Amino acid sequence: MNLTKKMIIASTSILLALGSVSGFTTVVGATPQKQSKTQATSSKSNLERQKKEAMDIFDSKDKKPGHLTVLYDGTDNSLSFNYLGITSLDYDEYTKLLSKYKTPGLQQLGGIPEGYVFKSGEIVPSYPLFLTKAYEMMLKELKAEAKGKKYYAKKLKWSEAGGAAVIFSKDSDVIRISSQKVQPLITEVTRVPGKGEKFENLSIKGIDAIYSTNSNDLYSTKLSWEDAEKQLKYEISTYKKSTLTKEDLVAIAESMIQKYSQKN
Repeated sequence: MNLTKKMIIASTSILLALGSVSGFTTVVGATPQKQSKTQATSSKSNLERQKKEAMDIFDSKDKKPGHLTVLYDGTDNSLSFNYLGITSLDYDEYTKLLSKYKTPGLQQLGGIPEGYVFKSGEIVPSYPLFLTKAYEMMLKELKAEAKGKKYYAKKLKWSEAGGAAVIFSKDSDVIRISSQKVQPLITEVTRVPGKGEKFENLSIKGIDAIYSTNSNDLYSTKLSWEDAEKQLKYEISTYKKSTLTKEDLVAIAESMIQKYSQKN
């Protein structure tokens, strides 16, 4: 009997102990839940403030031609760039800008079909493109500068252009010729045709080129090639309904390739 009583007392003690532990656990679980909700609200407010401050810099309302800013987004560990190109409607002024910013060669273009005249020119700043070594380096730098912030932006300085474009027009038809510095990639990327787009491989003065048609871009027809030695990419493009033929674009490309190869 005494043994039974002892067992009952012991069992009761265990139940009480478990009940006490269970009750304690419930209390502990409830307290962090309230703190977590408060912390989440505070964290969200802080994140929104960080984003607003960064966006005020990134997309400044008073940006001028040549504006270049970068935004670090710690939520997906990425960079975004915002720039405003430098444009000119005067050909002589534009050629001076090309020289000033050491723009990849678009000077004294030849082979332009008769009747097409200079309409405008644009120079864009140099900034690292996604999947390039320079992009990865800047991403690492800005992450360190952010010091734990999820959003961080700053203005970037530049003195050499990353690319340029010039437009010649004849009535409503246009020819856009552009050049861009090629940046080393950290992985190999092969361009494939978009929906409905068609590729044709060409050889122009011994250089491989791609003639693409029927894309959904504003400039639907494009002839592009690279100057491997100078690390430049060139592109000549027209509207989908342009009257210019493949041979017309090839003639412009031949003139450019010949002229720039003579400068080597």
